[in-house]
Amino acid sequence: MSFQKIPSDILENKEFKYCRLMEQESVYWFGSVSSTMDVATYLIEDGVTGIIVAEEQTSGRGRYGKKWFSPSGGLYCSWVMKAEERFPFFLSEVVALSLVETMRFFRIICNIRFPNDIISQGKKLAGILIERKEDFYNVGIGINVNNKVSCVESGISMNLILDRPIDEIEEVLKRFIICLHINKKNFSENENFYLKKWSNNLIK
Repeated sequence: MSFQKIPSDILENKEFKYCRLMEQESVYWFGSVSSTMDVATYLIEDGVTGIIVAEEQTSGRGRYGKKWFSPSGGLYCSWVMKAEERFPFFLSEVVALSLVETMRFFRIICNIRFPNDIISQGKKLAGILIERKEDFYNVGIGINVNNKVSCVESGISMNLILDRPIDEIEEVLKRFIICLHINKKNFSENENFYLKKWSNNLIK
């Protein structure tokens, strides 16, 4: 995959910093935005896929419009994917399992609190929000990476668990992209096995 034309709405956004190719996905980096979910609609309107990443969100949101506290130090992104016939029912499971496996790469043990929270040490480490618009899925991910404890509230962050800062947030995103690519393929080839794997990671 080569770089696609950057939508004009993105280029004109004063918070847009750069675009790079990461694991064959076009990734658009921003400073502060209201919500990556909102910015991702630029891609949908242009009919293209890609990942919107922001250093912070001023109006980040979760399910049912709940506010997602999104200060600097976290990883906030929205991945625009083409809708596929096989994944309307299992996309949430693919994303959640991919987040769990991403955290395990960093030696963090966590589980899935149905339907969309990733929990470690009894606290929320990451969240998922999936919305469908036209022929696309807008997959929002928020991960507490280097957030200060005073900013995490009832959650927890990677640096608090590991007792050290995560030097490269981009590496967290890269690992998530790799895991999701693998799990998307795995689910399509052995649906029942990977649904069981997802289920084994649920908080019962």
